[in-house]
Amino acid sequence: MLALAERRVLTVTHDLIIIGTGPAGLAAGSHAGRSGLDTLYLEKDSVGGELVNRHDVRWFPGFPDGISGTDLRQRMVEGAERYDPEVTLATVEGIDPGEGDEPHAVRTENSTYETEAVIVATGGEEAELGVPGEDEYEGRGVFYCSACDGPLYRDDRVAVVGGDNRAVVDAIYLTEFASEVLLFTEADDLDADAAIREEAADTEDLEIRRGTRVAEVLGTDGLVDGIRIVDPSGDEETVAVDGVNVNVGSEPNTGFVADTLELTDEDLVVVDQKMETSVPGIFAAGDVREDSPLEIAAAVGDGITAVEAAKRSL
Repeated sequence: MLALAERRVLTVTHDLIIIGTGPAGLAAGSHAGRSGLDTLYLEKDSVGGELVNRHDVRWFPGFPDGISGTDLRQRMVEGAERYDPEVTLATVEGIDPGEGDEPHAVRTENSTYETEAVIVATGGEEAELGVPGEDEYEGRGVFYCSACDGPLYRDDRVAVVGGDNRAVVDAIYLTEFASEVLLFTEADDLDADAAIREEAADTEDLEIRRGTRVAEVLGTDGLVDGIRIVDPSGDEETVAVDGVNVNVGSEPNTGFVADTLELTDEDLVVVDQKMETSVPGIFAAGDVREDSPLEIAAAVGDGITAVEAAKRSL
């Protein structure tokens, strides 16, 4: 068994460390590069964040016909790379705020990095539905990424659970493969923009069931074959489906700062209008911060705002 590597304290103090490389982080890195800041990215998975899982981004300035998440990711990564930032793949375990004029310390599993300012741009993880059968059938009919798994359900009957913009867009997208898509939302109506609701209403092979709760995922021989739903009157029904796309939002990636920064009851980072958190010199941007509109364009603006504020703090 390999011994764990000893934690190293990196004595080089960066101007800025950006935790996360989604839209907010990439925009922040590009702006920091233009400003001449010595910038380090810390990313736990792959550069670009969840953009690679977005088949269609419809609300980004300059692309009136939309753009795929993969293409947008490539363009944003190329923009940040122009300024040659340092990138380290590592999971951040915590931030130790500096006292007085001391730098902040960002801790990963094996190293600690010093920096004058930090931008937390860690976004969120796909939220679970939290019903019986969901965990049991994950990867065997239950899926969270329509761009990744949608083509696997060609000519199948698929349920989508959720009602916001992304859920509805994904339901429309899945009709390109599935023979029928059933969209279930507990609300009385879809929580999506009017244009998307109209498109969904006009989409063939897409049925919308409002005020309906998915209570259980069912399966046979290790594969999903149905769901148990509860309608507005409380009556239960078993619906045969071959796949279930859980699309009920995300949970913020803030566990590593729970003891450092002020969080809301939903575990979102509390920020002011400059994106500064409860700790001076530490900022948050994108979906991870409170009151985010959860739009990619808004995350980009957050990243730039945070860098401008960080420059003033430096």
